[in-house]
Amino acid sequence: MIVRPRKESDDKTPAIEADGLTRRFGDFVAVDHVSFRIGRGEIFGFLGSNGCGKTTTMKMLTGLLPVTEGSAKLFGKPMGADDMEARRNVGYMTQAFSLYSELTVRQNLDLHARLYHLPANEIEGRIKELLERYDLKYVADAKPQSLPFGVKQRLQLAVAVLHRPALLILDEPTSGVDPVARDAFWRSLIDLSRNDGVTIFLSTHFMNEAERCDRISLMHRGRVLAVGAPKELVEKRGSNSLEDAFISYLEEAAGTDKGKKAEALQPAASPTKAVASSASKRFDLGRLWAYARREAMELVRDPIRLAFAFVGPAILMMAFGYGITFDVENLKYAAFDQDQTPESRRLLENFSGSHYFSEQRPISSSAEMEQRLKSGELALAVEIPPGFGRELASLHPPEVAV
Repeated sequence: MIVRPRKESDDKTPAIEADGLTRRFGDFVAVDHVSFRIGRGEIFGFLGSNGCGKTTTMKMLTGLLPVTEGSAKLFGKPMGADDMEARRNVGYMTQAFSLYSELTVRQNLDLHARLYHLPANEIEGRIKELLERYDLKYVADAKPQSLPFGVKQRLQLAVAVLHRPALLILDEPTSGVDPVARDAFWRSLIDLSRNDGVTIFLSTHFMNEAERCDRISLMHRGRVLAVGAPKELVEKRGSNSLEDAFISYLEEAAGTDKGKKAEALQPAASPTKAVASSASKRFDLGRLWAYARREAMELVRDPIRLAFAFVGPAILMMAFGYGITFDVENLKYAAFDQDQTPESRRLLENFSGSHYFSEQRPISSSAEMEQRLKSGELALAVEIPPGFGRELASLHPPEVAV
């Protein structure tokens, strides 16, 4: 897919300007002093692995998450959680499907048109335009839960641009979408950027998508490693591809992190330095504590999860404790004695005298034995074949007194 060049906007005020943007959850730093500028009409990509802080950064830019440090500006104005005017300039699309599954495609569009306060006389025309533009006409009266994932994503994009925002923020919009649907989705994004002048800020972990952006920001562990056009980043690292360049930046960042840790643990050179560095690769007590604390905070915030965490194991323990037993008592059985010798009767006496078994009337035939077992009348059948006594006597002949 060829992306035609972007036409520079006459307004040089950045669409997004982040300066030292930081977000902490307790001692855990999810976003660490991130700074970047996105021009109007630009397609700007956040490239990074899952959990590197892309979504957290986007939520701070949209006012959905408060900022711990730093600042964020949209079109030159500071972004606040209660700034509804600024939010009307932004269309936001989350990773997961977030529309109403009990409403049809058309009803979802109509509801959001009213939520965005579109003039009543424009709603019908705008919905018709979007149904046509994003190829949703044939599913207009269907409910989203019955639609393929790629169609759901087109619907979410239609809702996000419904109020004609100047800025579109998309959080991994094509994750889980097949390649054909992904290309169709990107053609819509390029059309919005080049024809409508919409600024698009998206996160992705697909290299081929990052290459379609005007500029990208490489992110790792909450920090921005580099910002620039994909080709520029590749040339700067002397790599053959964007993937190789990204790996090169990651390796450099990993080396820096190791150096900082080693310096903090061992200020002066010592023989234990190598051992400590090797141990830190295997286990990091600080990271373990940060993860444990984060999970504990989430449990405290969510009473339902907290209840399941404690009540669930208790219920399972009681169920297993009372429901599982290896004790067998009063097991119903019947004897099918085809030998009728003193030896066979002595064997059966061992069963009848035990409290583990409950003797039932004898079995007279093989067919009766099978029928009584299948019906559940018996749990056990003791079958003694003909010649049992004779065979037992041949194994243990009587002693002859001399």
